[in-house]
Amino acid sequence: MKRPITKLTEFFKKIPTQFWLILGATFLLRIPSLFEPHRYADEDIYFTLGMAMRRCLNFYKDIHDNKPPLIYFLAGLAGSVFWLRLILLFWHAVNIFFVYLLAKDILGKKKQNLIIFTTALFSFLTTIPTFEGNIANGEIFMIMPATIGAYFLWKNRQKHTGLQFFWAGILFAIAFLFKVPIMFDLAGIMLFLFFFVRVRPLRRLTQPALWLALVGFFLPITLTTLYYAAIGAFKPFFFSALFQNIGYLSSWEGASRPFWQGGLFQRGIILLAIVAFLFIIKKRLRKETLFIALWFVFSLFGALLSGRPYPHYLIEASVPFALLVSLVFLSKKALERAILASVGSLAFISFFYYKFWYYKNLPYYQNLASFLLGRKSQQEYFDFFGSVTRNYQVAYFIRERTRKDDKIFIWGTQPAIYVVSKRLPVGRYTVSYHIADFNAWDETINILLKEKPEFIIKMADEEKEFGRLDSLLASDYISVKTIEKAEIWKRIE
Repeated sequence: MKRPITKLTEFFKKIPTQFWLILGATFLLRIPSLFEPHRYADEDIYFTLGMAMRRCLNFYKDIHDNKPPLIYFLAGLAGSVFWLRLILLFWHAVNIFFVYLLAKDILGKKKQNLIIFTTALFSFLTTIPTFEGNIANGEIFMIMPATIGAYFLWKNRQKHTGLQFFWAGILFAIAFLFKVPIMFDLAGIMLFLFFFVRVRPLRRLTQPALWLALVGFFLPITLTTLYYAAIGAFKPFFFSALFQNIGYLSSWEGASRPFWQGGLFQRGIILLAIVAFLFIIKKRLRKETLFIALWFVFSLFGALLSGRPYPHYLIEASVPFALLVSLVFLSKKALERAILASVGSLAFISFFYYKFWYYKNLPYYQNLASFLLGRKSQQEYFDFFGSVTRNYQVAYFIRERTRKDDKIFIWGTQPAIYVVSKRLPVGRYTVSYHIADFNAWDETINILLKEKPEFIIKMADEEKEFGRLDSLLASDYISVKTIEKAEIWKRIE
């Protein structure tokens, strides 16, 4: 009997050289991301909450964002852009490996070129700056455990029992605790297992395997909820991470129109129509086609949940999309190719219909190369990313004039100032759009009146009006310095 280490060695020897080349190229493409300054608002929100965690504050109760806690916990452990991106580099390498395994199992071991193509396509789309794959967002973290979970469910799809289903549920729960929309990926896969695998649905309902997957999914989420309940933060956790997102979802498209006229409802109708069509013709399609088509449309629905054009949202659908593209080439039936191509085209239609933002790749890499070669100063390197130099200058100004435990308030969307100054915000909110989206005007002004922070920074380019803040500044503060469009106000003694 072979030892486990021997089996593992033999397993890795069977992996083709092309895979290691893909992994190496991914590492090289991600290296520039390790040396970026604090310049991305979402990341700096995570770091601000992570800083609060290290100072023994509780997420949601003491400091707010509208995502589940794992991304903040990870940012708190990392503490800086370099370490969080380094964690992401190896995290993503694991994801690439399981995409390779999943492609191998779905496409067939003999389709080596297609397996490598799928792996490379996924790696490329989720690494380059175009879709913000170089940023440590929740999406790029959540898809790794979801990919492993999908692999376990696919491998064991015909089994009636098995702990693999339980572990798959656990993995999807971990993904959910990074970002909520991943639950739609699980919903699509579970729908496949219940109604599209050739087992009678009523018989499937009596089998423990799928129920184990659901138990595995809900167990970590329930334990997390109980934890926040135990520390007196149940209500803010439940409403901030889950129900408050309803308002967040509607705020982009406008909440004034009836629900049935909104984009979310319309996308839901399209999703149901596709599922119904696939169910009607399921006997004419291979299980691989059904699995990937269902996974992709549910994943895309999750990515489009808010209708917001942020490119990192599309990362959610990257794994089933890469597999779907390869299945188009693999399928021999015209019907299957037509269905897969039609379903896949939804990604392109969505990209242009919702006017997703995107970022150029070559200038991003040229910027670091110019800095390393001495053709750019650090300030010029920073200026490539926007108002980074300004934020650092403001942060240093604040840090020199306050103590570690002092809090400040920023009216704008520059949480990097909190992170670089190492000062926490007054109140629960780190950016102005959260105060507006979650209607926290009264809560915010009341905490400002109570805590009386020494410094308030007002960004002149902030479009949202906060009249009561302006009144407070006029009566109790004096403007002491303006750095570009950041006006620093000091409290009058």
